[in-house]
Amino acid sequence: MRPLQWLFVCLLAVLVGCSLTSPLAAQSFSSHAQAAPGSGYWSDPANWLEQFVPDNQLFWDNSKNWTTNYGPAYRDTVLDPKVQFLACSPQFALCFHSGPDPYPCHLAPDGRSANCLCTVQTAKSYVLQGAILNYPVYLATLAKCKPDNSGCQNTDDAPVCKLLNNEELIPGADVISTFDTESKEEILKALATAGKNFTTCDKGAYAGCMTAPCRNNGDGTANCKCPVFYGPFQLTGKNAQCSLGGDLINSASYNPALDKNK
Repeated sequence: MRPLQWLFVCLLAVLVGCSLTSPLAAQSFSSHAQAAPGSGYWSDPANWLEQFVPDNQLFWDNSKNWTTNYGPAYRDTVLDPKVQFLACSPQFALCFHSGPDPYPCHLAPDGRSANCLCTVQTAKSYVLQGAILNYPVYLATLAKCKPDNSGCQNTDDAPVCKLLNNEELIPGADVISTFDTESKEEILKALATAGKNFTTCDKGAYAGCMTAPCRNNGDGTANCKCPVFYGPFQLTGKNAQCSLGGDLINSASYNPALDKNK
């Protein structure tokens, strides 16, 4: 009987271990779907849009898959705006000034994403090459355009531009967040004036909205699901505030040249 009892104990231990391991694995790969069930944020269909391709936070946080030496694509790191921005023509969502009202960014219950209200525009827009949230598309864009974008001199030359609409860049997103011409010029001006037109904020949570998926509301606005990065960041404007209070956070980017703590 003792051998049979020992076998039963071993089988029971294996079954218990499997029951614990499966939920942990599911949380690792689908943590955003598990957080705060039934809350208003997760019950909003626009916020079920995936943030990344592949949809795996562990993949993006692995340093092997970083697009710059400063972190993952969703940090929105601007190294050289004179060459990093790719010109595209489709409709886009502008989240550059989102964060405070009237275009708030609300931090999700799990702290990994933000629900940002952004304006929808149709004009020339710019994609930051190192912030493309679809990794195969990032690789294809990098291969054609080169790190200095010398292979994509004209509007819509970049592979990413052809996928910004029709739910192609990130499944479920009918519009994608990018920068407009004014946003690009504001960053260039800040660099040219040694950061006098920027506010540099200490380490905190901010929404990295470049190429984030959005749902068009049909009223000139879109709700965008922006991944959240924790680190120093910069904001434009004289009245910019690093801390907004409550669950509000800024949509922002990071430029190492403007980091006062480096």
